[in-house]
Amino acid sequence: MDPCDQLQKLGQGAYRRKHYPAALDFFNSVIFQEKNPAIDVLDNRAATYEKLGDLHAALKDGRRMITDHKTSCAGYLRTGKTLQLLGKPTTALGIYQYGLCNVSPDDPNFKVRVCLLVLHHHMLTLSKLLRRMHEDMFKSYGTGRAKDPLTVLPAEIAEMILSYLDFRQIVSLIRVSARWQEYLSSMPSLWKNLDFSAAKASIPRSAIQKYLGFSRGNTTQVVTSRSMSQEGRFFPHIFRVCRKLDTLRIDSGSPNESLVKAASIARNLKTIVLGTECQTTVDCVNQVLRRCLTLTRAEFYSVKSPTRVRNPWSSPMPKLHTLTMKLAGCPAALIDPLLEQLPEIGELTLANCSSSTGIPTPGKIEMHQLHLLRLYNFYGIVSPQSLPCVRVLELEGAYAMASQSSTGDPAPDSRASSLVELSVSNTSFRIDELLQLMGPNNGDLRRLSLPHAIWLEEADLDILVRSGILDSVIELNLSGVKVTDAFIELLSPKARQLRSIKLASTSITGISVKALVARPDCQLRHLDIRYCRNISIDAIDLARAKVGLKVLSSDVTPRNNGKKIRYE
Repeated sequence: MDPCDQLQKLGQGAYRRKHYPAALDFFNSVIFQEKNPAIDVLDNRAATYEKLGDLHAALKDGRRMITDHKTSCAGYLRTGKTLQLLGKPTTALGIYQYGLCNVSPDDPNFKVRVCLLVLHHHMLTLSKLLRRMHEDMFKSYGTGRAKDPLTVLPAEIAEMILSYLDFRQIVSLIRVSARWQEYLSSMPSLWKNLDFSAAKASIPRSAIQKYLGFSRGNTTQVVTSRSMSQEGRFFPHIFRVCRKLDTLRIDSGSPNESLVKAASIARNLKTIVLGTECQTTVDCVNQVLRRCLTLTRAEFYSVKSPTRVRNPWSSPMPKLHTLTMKLAGCPAALIDPLLEQLPEIGELTLANCSSSTGIPTPGKIEMHQLHLLRLYNFYGIVSPQSLPCVRVLELEGAYAMASQSSTGDPAPDSRASSLVELSVSNTSFRIDELLQLMGPNNGDLRRLSLPHAIWLEEADLDILVRSGILDSVIELNLSGVKVTDAFIELLSPKARQLRSIKLASTSITGISVKALVARPDCQLRHLDIRYCRNISIDAIDLARAKVGLKVLSSDVTPRNNGKKIRYE
C-alpha cells in the first residue's frame, strides 16, 4: 500500500475515534508529501479543522478544493457548509449557485444536496422575517395603547383567573405595581392559603401581618417555612386574627410553648402537621390534643421521648380520626394509655417506640373504627382481635403480634378478617401467625407485600398458596423471598386475578416467567424480575411480547454457552 494512502487511512481511523489532533497530523503529512493532494484528503482535513473549531482553516481548504478540482462537488459542499457555520448563509448560497454552473450535470448527488441546502437557507430567511414582523407588531402596541388587564376584565372574571395561582405567584404579582397591590389586596379569597414553604430568605413579621390583613380574617391554611422558625411565638396571634384557620403545618423549629397557647385559642383547627425538623415533646403533643378538641388530623414527625415515664393522656379525643406519631425511643407504657383515648380513630401511624417497660396485654385495646394501621419499628401494642375493622395494615420492623389469648391457648377467631392490604417487612412471623393475621379466605385481600421476608421458607410459601389467601390478590410483592419455580407453577393457576407481581432478587428461572405470562386467561400488567440471575434473555423477550404487560428486568448475561432456551 502506498505510504500516503496508509497515512490517510490512519487519519480517518483517528477521526472516527474522535482523536482529532492525531487525525490532523496524519492528513498534514499526506498533504505535505504530495504536490497535488487528492480532493478527499483536503476534504478530510477540512472536516477535522471544523471539529477542532478552526473554521477559517477549513474554509481555506474548501477554496483550495474548488481551485484544484473545479468540476467536483465536494469543494463547493465543504466551502458552503463552512460558510454557514461562520454565519454567512448568503455567501454559502452563492457558492452553491456557482457550483451548479461548474459541476457536471450528471452528478445527481450534488444537485439534491444543494437543493436541500438552498431550502434550508430560505427557511432561515423566512424565520428571520417572521421574527422581525413579530417584533414590529409588539412595537405597534406601545405603552400608549397597552391596557391593564385588571382594569379591563370584570372583577369576577379576574378573581376566577387569579384563583388558579398559588400563594407565591400572587405575592409576585403584588410587586408589579402599586395599582396591582391595591387591587389584589382587596380580594380576601386570594389570601386563604398562606404557604411560606418556598421562601428562602427570612420573612419579617410585618410581612406576615400584612398578608393576614389582606385575608380579612378568612385565612384557612398556614404553612410555615424554615425561615419562620424564629416566629413560633407568632402562632397565637395568627389564631386570634384568623378565626377560620383549620390547617396548620410547621416545617421546622421548636414552637412548643407558643403552639400550646395557640391550641387554646384555636376554635376551628382540624389539621395540624409538625414536620421532621420541627421537634416537639410528648407533653406538648398531649397539650395540643387535649386543648384543641376540634382536631380531626394530627401528624407529629419528631416527638422527643420524656425522661420520666408517666401517663400524660388525661382526656379522650373523640373527634380525632387520623394520628401520626414518630417518636424517639418512647416506652410502650405511654402509648397504651394514648390508644385508650382514641375511640374514633380511623388512621393510626406509630413509629420508633420501644417496649422497655413491657408489652401491654393483647386484646386490651379495641378500636372498632380503625381501618388503616401503620407500625414502624414498633413492638407489641395490639393483637389481631383488636383489629376487627382494619382494611390496610403496614408492619415494618414490628414485633410479631400476639396470637394467643390471655390463657395461653390459641385464639382461632382473633383475626383481622377485613384486611384488603397487608405489608410486612423487616419483621419475623411464623406462617401460622401470618395466616391468622390475614384472616379467613373470604376474598377480601387484594394487595400483599412481603419484601425480603427471609423467614419464609419454601414450605411456608406452599402453605400460603394452598390456603387460598392469594386467590383474590391483584398485587403481590415477594422481592427477595425464597421463591422457586415450583411455587410459581403452583401459584399461577390459582391467582387468576393477579395484575402485578414483584419477584426481584429471587432464584426463579424462565420456567416461572412462562407459567405467569403464557396462560390464556393471564391478566398480568406488571412483572418485576430485576436481579433474577437465572432468567435468560429469551424468557424476558417472551414476557415483553405479551401485549399490555410492563416488564422490569436487569441486563442478563447469556447462559448455556449462548444457546437460547425455548419456552413455547
